[in-house]
Amino acid sequence: MEEAEESGRAAHTRRPTAPTRASDRQDGAAPDTRADWVDRRLRRAILAGELAPGERLVAAALVERFAVSATPLREAMQRLAAQGLIEIEPQRGARVAPVSPRDAGEIYELRVLLDPRALRDSLAHSDDAHRAQIAAAYDRLVAANGGPGRLPRDLVEAVDRHAEFHATLLARCRSRWLLRLTSLLADHSQRYALLAFAAPEGVGHHDVVGEHGPIRDAALAGRAREAARLLEEHLRQTLAGVRAVARGGS
Repeated sequence: MEEAEESGRAAHTRRPTAPTRASDRQDGAAPDTRADWVDRRLRRAILAGELAPGERLVAAALVERFAVSATPLREAMQRLAAQGLIEIEPQRGARVAPVSPRDAGEIYELRVLLDPRALRDSLAHSDDAHRAQIAAAYDRLVAANGGPGRLPRDLVEAVDRHAEFHATLLARCRSRWLLRLTSLLADHSQRYALLAFAAPEGVGHHDVVGEHGPIRDAALAGRAREAARLLEEHLRQTLAGVRAVARGGS
């Protein structure tokens, strides 16, 4: 009955059938479903700080804000909970996940241990097709970030392309469990990576394009040890940026 009433209300509510702005698209195409669209809008609001850390998420307000029904909103919130951007507690509802320097430290300490190991194995089994994928993923990363020293216009796109580049680097790792763990940690570190990218000069500032270029070069040249070392340095620099922002630059 509740679903039927919801459907009835939906018929009288104008809702976007697809994003109308370039910033609402991924790779130039509209998302496949309404839940995809809500996912991107909600993620953008969280990453940009429009929805503050710890802020309670009221479903009715978000349904009105995004002009969608409750079903795609619930689906999108479940996805973002899996990525660590939202916390959902029984009987208490949902809220934006707090920013925790302690969590960031634990996540990145694990990434420092696991990602370079996965990268070494991946590059040991790389081939021309994989190297082409790495180069293409890097080009998309640069395009999404707007060049060295500049903040991206579309935060969601930039974060997605950053995650894609890292995943592509590790894609040929033979250990399924290692890939699962690195993927999980990468999902939970998205928000912290953005904080580091946005840090002001002198406060743990993080040049996403400048740091990833040498990693790409070493990976394409088959210099696995060098690529792993550069990746570890990049992850440590990201964590330093997060901690600097958390201290308020002090």
